[in-house]
Amino acid sequence: MNNYTTAISSFIRYNVVILNTLEYTMRKDKYEVRAYEARKEIIKNEITQNTPLKNCLDNSGEAGEKLLAKINELIDGIYSPESTIVRVAGDNAELRVDHAQHLAVFELVLPVYEEIRHIIVAHVNAAKKENAYEADKLDDVIAKTENFYRGLVNMLLLDEFDHLFAEYNKARQEAKGATTPQSNFIQNDIGRCVNQFNFERQNSPVTSTDYYELIDPLFALIEMTSGRRDVPQGKNFGVIFTDVKKIAREKTQKWELAWKPVYDKFLADFNEAIREMQANQAPQA
Repeated sequence: MNNYTTAISSFIRYNVVILNTLEYTMRKDKYEVRAYEARKEIIKNEITQNTPLKNCLDNSGEAGEKLLAKINELIDGIYSPESTIVRVAGDNAELRVDHAQHLAVFELVLPVYEEIRHIIVAHVNAAKKENAYEADKLDDVIAKTENFYRGLVNMLLLDEFDHLFAEYNKARQEAKGATTPQSNFIQNDIGRCVNQFNFERQNSPVTSTDYYELIDPLFALIEMTSGRRDVPQGKNFGVIFTDVKKIAREKTQKWELAWKPVYDKFLADFNEAIREMQANQAPQA
């Protein structure tokens, strides 16, 4: 594993930890404290210790400072004792998640993921220029991570969008069609949710037919909810949401199944390479 591969691999692992932070937009009975603490340690250590990411941030001028600020915002918002979104309670035995703040998690996670992805792309291009790119070690994990991430983000955002759209319609019905401070508040959150859909789509490098079999009906649905597109005859929003959520779930499950064994092997190889590197650097007795 050459220096380029080591650096790129460390960025991939970091971005998967960022990706896994989206767990806190899922409604679950229990969240693992150990997983939370492990994610926090990696996210913090990679920007404070002598790592490829810290070196990249330190040598990227204003862009590095901006990304560091975004990472610290994510840490403060989710992985700090002051977080109102996720907190450890009960003598470190329980993790509590505020489900009213899902959108804040998306807004913290998605920009960091995309910036790290840009760093990966830049290092891949630099490695190729130096004839040092190890495609057999990196191509598959990069591509499959992207597929899984895009599916996961859209699936989870769609769950949030469905919830908000139902709450908005309920608020309007209770007010006999009038707008109220409550419906205006929900509409603002719907706008924030749509912004995250747009951000993901604009930044996605995936161009496959498989990906657009999800994206096309998803954005058709978004346009229907805003009145920019007619609802198909014989259908209603309940049916359309169910159909699109089924597509999102099936695509994400398929992409995760393809990604996980590839990533697990990649991570094992990376950890072994790091152990060997540390052993070689250790002072000899």
